[in-house]
Amino acid sequence: MAGSDTETPPQWPCGDTAMATRIRRFDWSATALGPIEGWPQSLRTVVDFMLASPGMTSLLWGAGAIHLYNDAFAELLREHDAPALGRSAFETFARSRDVFAADVAAGMAGKAARLTEQRYPVLRDGQLKDAWFDVDYAPVRDEGGAVAGVLWTLRETTTQVLAARALQESEARHRLLIGSWAQAVWETSPEGVVVVDSPSWRAFTGQTEDEWLGYGWLDAIHPDDRAYAERQWREAIAARGLVDAEFRLRAPDGGWRWTNVRASPVLDADGAIAKWIGINIDIDARRRVETALRESEAIRRVALDSGRMGAWTWDTRAGTVRTDATVQALWGVSSPEQPHPVSIYADLMFLEGVDWFRSVAAQGFPPGGEFQVQVQVAAGPAAGRWVEMRGRAEREKPWIINGVSFDITPRRQIEERIRASEERLRVLVEGIPQLVWRSLDGGNWTWSSVQWQSFTGQGPESSLGRGWLDAVHPDDHAVALRAWHDADAAGGIDVEFRVRRGGDGAYLWHHTRSMPVRDSSGRIVEWLGTTTDVQQRKELQERQAVLVDELQHRTRNLIGVVRSVADKTARSSADLNDFRARFRDRLDALARVQGLLSRLDEADRVSFDDLIRTELSAVSGSLDRAHLAGPSGVRLRSSTVQMLAMALHELATNAVKYGAFKQPGGQLAVTWSLDRAEDGGRPWLHIDWRESGVTIAPEGTRPTGTGQGRELIERALPYQLRARTSYQLKPDGVHCTISIPVSASTEVPEHA
Repeated sequence: MAGSDTETPPQWPCGDTAMATRIRRFDWSATALGPIEGWPQSLRTVVDFMLASPGMTSLLWGAGAIHLYNDAFAELLREHDAPALGRSAFETFARSRDVFAADVAAGMAGKAARLTEQRYPVLRDGQLKDAWFDVDYAPVRDEGGAVAGVLWTLRETTTQVLAARALQESEARHRLLIGSWAQAVWETSPEGVVVVDSPSWRAFTGQTEDEWLGYGWLDAIHPDDRAYAERQWREAIAARGLVDAEFRLRAPDGGWRWTNVRASPVLDADGAIAKWIGINIDIDARRRVETALRESEAIRRVALDSGRMGAWTWDTRAGTVRTDATVQALWGVSSPEQPHPVSIYADLMFLEGVDWFRSVAAQGFPPGGEFQVQVQVAAGPAAGRWVEMRGRAEREKPWIINGVSFDITPRRQIEERIRASEERLRVLVEGIPQLVWRSLDGGNWTWSSVQWQSFTGQGPESSLGRGWLDAVHPDDHAVALRAWHDADAAGGIDVEFRVRRGGDGAYLWHHTRSMPVRDSSGRIVEWLGTTTDVQQRKELQERQAVLVDELQHRTRNLIGVVRSVADKTARSSADLNDFRARFRDRLDALARVQGLLSRLDEADRVSFDDLIRTELSAVSGSLDRAHLAGPSGVRLRSSTVQMLAMALHELATNAVKYGAFKQPGGQLAVTWSLDRAEDGGRPWLHIDWRESGVTIAPEGTRPTGTGQGRELIERALPYQLRARTSYQLKPDGVHCTISIPVSASTEVPEHA
């Protein structure tokens, strides 16, 4: 910066103010302004002006905005730790640069401006706070006429701005209060004549502006209230006092609404009335409530008298109560003194009632708090009577409780009988094996018995609604829901589905039945139902069906066998007597086979060793002369038993009549063996019937008519049972072999 030929006074800037001293002592050579001795006259002049200014003044010089300021401005920076003198204002006020940077640029461009209510952040009380200023800035030119800096003068208006804002908020709250509280706002002349329009009045009453002005507002008042309203208004004007009156105003719909009018005079500086301002508050709801309360009080008295209810007022602090005659009669007391000690009644109660009274007296009730309690009279003329007390604490004085009392003895007796009945029902329900439940329409259960919960494992809540369906087999959901859908039309529910047993997850068949419970008008209020375990019945029915099928099958087979035996016996019999004996003998054999079959379970089979022993014992009476050898438990197919038994019967009969069991030295050996199937086929049973020690009669002397047994063995067995057979009459007796397919399981099964 160019120097000056004028010698700088040693004490410049002049003066002993704090900022003049700081500027003189500051090392300006380290700044863009250079040593103070070289400052141009234009800069020194504006600095002298700044220091002499009483208000806050500061100077930003040069493109770097080097900051100089006076004592008033220094007070603004008092709490700032960073030094501001001789530094760029952009550095000092970096956090608020966006607030003033545009104004600095405008000043350096040669523009001047006045800015009002400018908000700047200021450090005060250790916190950065908003402050408002009226700001003037103007460019400062150097000797050459170029803008070298910007001079700022500030006047703080924070107090005024905040006060104005508070006033605005207050006025807004006032307007909101008036707007929400008052239905009409108006003003009149000092004489009480309406000369200014009030749109809110006209909206409230439906009057036009012409109808409202002057004294036309009186026409909007109910005829019965008009004289009263006019008198109140004129008396207030004469007395220069306030107006506070209530009357009815016509509403736009033609009805009448209660209003509270309030008005006050507005005085001028001389104390004269400048005008009247007033508001109308809609109190129609309040007045109607008050009317209803008066009417309800009369009704309450009638209700108390007709309902045998007594009224009382209890002062819990004083321990006294005021009661009417009904209350005293309920308790069997007589106390003409009002109020009288509440202990008169507490002494007649059981201990539970006494404890309740003491707790109320000790703790009290919240304002408006209510209670309802039932106590029983323990002593006195009314002993045994149940009394219900209902009360409410006053809001202003919550220790004062107003209430009523009435006799509920008949109701308590009924409730006790109902409880006893419900207890008997509960015991009955929990004692029966059925799963019991209650439901609304559509299968929405409202309760399930402990039996249901114990069986299914569901909790008391999880079965409610349609939660019970979770325990029903998924394949049976549609069946169960269809039964509910048709329940109304069918008049009940009768359906079977499977229910999961909680213990092992097994699904068991259950029979569900339900009937509707109706009210006195016939409307269904709920459904009561039972779900009964029918799994055993289902299994028996299935077993019965299998047995019936088996019986039919065996009957058809048996009839066929009987017919075949009859035909063959007839052909081989000499006469009717011979036929009768032979036929009866063969029927007995057939009956023995049926006896074996009938003793078996459906999964069992007749074993060969049982069959051969049964037949030989029946025909010969003893097994002493018979040798039996072979594996036990060889199971025969049901379809082969009858035919094989008939063949064994023919062999045994011939042995008794002609062979091993007839002759003294005869012996019978029956052996059998089993060939296991190899390639997945059925195993074969090989039977060897061999008689010995038998003297065979010469040819031509043997009995005739005995070929049926041999025909059965050699022709019928291969045809019907796919058996392989041989029959030989050897010198010492009959030798017969029979091979037949048997059951794949050759061991007797274990029964559960």
